[in-house]
Amino acid sequence: MITYRQPIALDIPVLVSYDKELFPYSPWNSAQFKEEFAGIPATRFFVVAEDGNEIVGYAGCFAPGEDIEADILTVGVMPSHRGQGIAKEFIKQMEQWCRERKASAMMLEVKVDNIEAIGLYLSLGYMKISVRMDYFGPGLDAQVMRKELS
Repeated sequence: MITYRQPIALDIPVLVSYDKELFPYSPWNSAQFKEEFAGIPATRFFVVAEDGNEIVGYAGCFAPGEDIEADILTVGVMPSHRGQGIAKEFIKQMEQWCRERKASAMMLEVKVDNIEAIGLYLSLGYMKISVRMDYFGPGLDAQVMRKELS
């Protein structure tokens, strides 16, 4: 059974390892995770999914203030656990947290070739608004997507 909880500092080595596997073109290091976690709960929200005692996914967002767009920072689900609704649940929880902080919209960047993720975001009401060339590195473009929250 999949359960959800806030991450703790002891999770960082696992998240760094997963990030290298899931996002080899731009993985976060432990210092980046620590920096993001320092903003919890004032301006950041993070959640991990567990199957038993094993972390199988993680996500986080940044909401700087009222009437300002929030940014989905990361959504990662291990390949062995995809297709179970974990990413959808992450988005639901992040949107709820951002609504509570009165964010005006949610923004995200996703690799243009990540068809499954783009399909999920479209199904949840996100709209394609632009492409950022080389966002994830040379030749790795990002589709920018947005959803109004109000």
